Amino acid sequence: MVAFFYRKRSIARGGGSPVSRDSPNRGDRERSQSVPEHGLAEAVQRARTARGEPLEALLYHRAREVQEALLENPHLREQHLAVLLARKDLAREVVASIAGNKQWMKSYVLKVAVLKHPKTPRHLALPLIKFLYLIDLMMIARTPGASPELKRRAEDALLAQRTGLPLGERLTLARRGSQRIAAELLLDAEARVIRAALDNPALTEASVGTALLSERSTGNLVDVVACDPRWSVKSSVKLSLVRNRHLSLARFASILSQLTLGDLRDLAADRRVAPNLRAYVQKIVQTRSLRTHQRRV
Repeated sequence: MVAFFYRKRSIARGGGSPVSRDSPNRGDRERSQSVPEHGLAEAVQRARTARGEPLEALLYHRAREVQEALLENPHLREQHLAVLLARKDLAREVVASIAGNKQWMKSYVLKVAVLKHPKTPRHLALPLIKFLYLIDLMMIARTPGASPELKRRAEDALLAQRTGLPLGERLTLARRGSQRIAAELLLDAEARVIRAALDNPALTEASVGTALLSERSTGNLVDVVACDPRWSVKSSVKLSLVRNRHLSLARFASILSQLTLGDLRDLAADRRVAPNLRAYVQKIVQTRSLRTHQRRV
């Protein structure tokens, strides 16, 4: 009974249950979680000459001095450098040293890894854009941590290639490209590419409206958007559709019935709309205005 009493008091004070014989004590747990630390000088020396598994283990060392020493190792290969560049905590100086090495930058894998790394200096990253393939340009353009300028350069390279791309690659680009890429591909001549761009989750309502108001818009764009259940119901998209010269008269009249009196007045005064259509809209404005006045009376 006395033993039981003291056991209960120890639990109440400690806030937990007694440690079982099978559970490691606190000291054992700390020892199992700790990693043996060697002197920095010794680690640097090993980093310069190690090979095999010891070299692979050193690729994850946190000290910048060790990371820099690894770059002097004659046994360092492309796969080792790729592991280093996959580390977001890699020292900026180390990233710059890798990116500035012309021999290493002959590797396509390392070019992509350098461009993906958030610590790559701008002057070393931008010249590499021109070497990337379509899929990697697309990935850079959508990388959250990439600089705005790097993303823009990747998008520029993609857009410069789009006219010569086969249909399959344009479809991939429309579905998976950045917002700017998807918006530009709304102006593609192929209806399938336009549908793919409309399905891109990065596309915005403003981009669809801008494409519809563009001089480069096509009849395919108007037809696809007007039939799309997601975009055709957006107010701003409707207002852009009725201002597009490719919209059929039947669809024009159908959309007019959904617009407010204020929108109709703006449309009747918009010189982008054909004169005969503006006159038609003006008649609707007059009719609605008269009905509104009669209801008030």
